Amino acid sequence: MIYIIDDDKYVLRGFQILLQSAGLKSIAFDSVEEFIEKWNQDRNDILILDIHMPGLNGCDLLQYLQEINLSISVILITAYDEAESRKIAERYGVLAYLTKPVDDIVLLDLLKDAAIKLATK
Repeated sequence: MIYIIDDDKYVLRGFQILLQSAGLKSIAFDSVEEFIEKWNQDRNDILILDIHMPGLNGCDLLQYLQEINLSISVILITAYDEAESRKIAERYGVLAYLTKPVDDIVLLDLLKDAAIKLATK
């Protein structure tokens, strides 16, 4: 399953439409808190995760995943390309770090590669 976590409802909807058009299933959440509450902690999941959000943010979720020793594929997205955000991406070993607006083809290629890697585990 591909989970999308972003506090911008237009970004969420845009990603859902893109993924649906590519035949990929996704579930969208507008907060990290909602995601944690409803997520079943499957290691085969892929996250498209915004780093800057009110409340718990993308960095908080990455730290939580590390604390529970759960390694899943994360594509980190941000509207603010900052050195600190790039360091966070590197520290947590995310699959990719993308800036908004995200290139649809790049995102779909990353998701397909991640799905192939998960299928061969």
